[in-house]
Amino acid sequence: MDFFYTRFLISWACWLLFADRSRWKEMVPVCVFASALGLITDQIVESYIPYWEYYGSEPEILREFMDDFDVYVVVTYLFIQWLPKKQSYFNMFYYWFAWTALAIGIEYIHVKTGHMAHYNGWTFWHSYTADWILFALFYLYHKIFQLEKLSK
Repeated sequence: MDFFYTRFLISWACWLLFADRSRWKEMVPVCVFASALGLITDQIVESYIPYWEYYGSEPEILREFMDDFDVYVVVTYLFIQWLPKKQSYFNMFYYWFAWTALAIGIEYIHVKTGHMAHYNGWTFWHSYTADWILFALFYLYHKIFQLEKLSK
């Protein structure tokens, strides 16, 4: 089985195993937001500034679909679901650190297996910083719109 198909199946298996599906009303808006950001950045990178590119034997449209509707959705869902109850600066810093490490680990696997490449000076540090910003946006989106009230 090809890389992106396998990743898609693993991502959704993680969602089936770990997601609190009773909170879907709370999570779906943030996941849609995450997918939209992924679609937008991928279009900018592909059309204007090639900072990274994905490689695989899958048709490009399927590869992009799986990229925008597996890891982005599942990771965002679980990130919001498992937000610490006590949101002190230390707890949130540790939480962000763990999730950005997971995200950069996924990217590292992509690069090391030859399914992704960085261009024009883009490095893992850029991706790591971008992940911190993205997780902050997801958290703020969830908090500002008080989406946890939707699940009650």
